[in-house]
Amino acid sequence: MSAKQAPRPMALCEICFLEDHTRWEPESMDEEGRVLMKLVGVDVPEKINTESVEICCMCGAITVSGIFEMMCPSDVYFNAESEKQNVFEFALEDFDEEEY
Repeated sequence: MSAKQAPRPMALCEICFLEDHTRWEPESMDEEGRVLMKLVGVDVPEKINTESVEICCMCGAITVSGIFEMMCPSDVYFNAESEKQNVFEFALEDFDEEEY
């Protein structure tokens, strides 16, 4: 039995937020038969001023928008374990005492 990850606030850039929070409806058709869409609404995000730079959990872009959304870490795209540095190695023999 494995535990399901709980949702937590994850940072989003403006573009990724707008992908899921805009409403479009058909307006008309052009000469080639393509449906033209019009924007009818955009959800207003609740912004949190953290005064820090964050990384968007969906695309990996750097963002200072302050937009956070409750998401499960397993559902985000930019959460590959291979991209994280889990181990920090530090060896004292890397430094010469004569330099300092």
